[in-house]
Amino acid sequence: MATNLYFQNVTSHAQQELINSLTSEVIQIHGMDVFYIPRTLVKEDVLLGEDVLSKFSTAYEIEMYLKGTEGFTGEGDLVSKFGLDVKDEVIFTVHKDRFELSTDMAKPLEGDLIFLPISKGLFEIKFVEHEQPFYQAGKNYSFDLTCELYQYSEEQLETGITDIDNIEREQSAAIDLVMTAGGSGTYTIDEAVYQGPSLANATGKGIVVSWDATTRNLRVNDTSGTFAASTNVTGATSGAVWSQASAADYQALPTTPFADNTEFETDGDTILDFSESNPFGEVT
Repeated sequence: MATNLYFQNVTSHAQQELINSLTSEVIQIHGMDVFYIPRTLVKEDVLLGEDVLSKFSTAYEIEMYLKGTEGFTGEGDLVSKFGLDVKDEVIFTVHKDRFELSTDMAKPLEGDLIFLPISKGLFEIKFVEHEQPFYQAGKNYSFDLTCELYQYSEEQLETGITDIDNIEREQSAAIDLVMTAGGSGTYTIDEAVYQGPSLANATGKGIVVSWDATTRNLRVNDTSGTFAASTNVTGATSGAVWSQASAADYQALPTTPFADNTEFETDGDTILDFSESNPFGEVT
């Protein structure tokens, strides 16, 4: 038997538009402004379907509703054999039409990021639910985004939003270069610095994270080549020139204070004998 012609439960356009407008209004009233950051693939591994060189260069401000007012969900803070592991999770609800209007994208994608300004946390989208609530008046109006606290792994963050881009500066692998007195100029954050005749023909180069004129300490990341002692380090934009006092310590990780790689390297040198020319033969 066909449904009653006088009750259009799933085909009423007027009802659908009403619910759509109410959903958008509720999110705008009770939600919060966040930044949606799409992932750009730089060098995709077609076999494994991943890209270790991803970058994030655009951030779209949009309102989303944060489900769960008692705090983040997930497993919370765990102490494992690898140290402290934070497993915070959160679910964001975003209106479909508002998302498309703000980002020019049809739907959110797994792997993209959401920046939550109130906690300054960066969350990665793990799953996009498009059928919750389930077809109210015959249509869906929002996405539920299940997200997990993002673990930064040397990706490029160049969104133009200071709080977001600072995550790369604070957590990316960096080295400290100590300069001798008598240099000139002031290095600027995010400028390229180099050793050698030019930036194009540099023997060592990197990007400035910070410069302390008092201690003459220059912190750089995204390095390539080798920074040598008693060699000028030139700022490509500022024109600052300072001579490096000592060789760069590539084992020290100033942005990772709990790293033990220096201790492992030192202890390893006392165990492994690299002077042995025939480790599998007999002693003669």
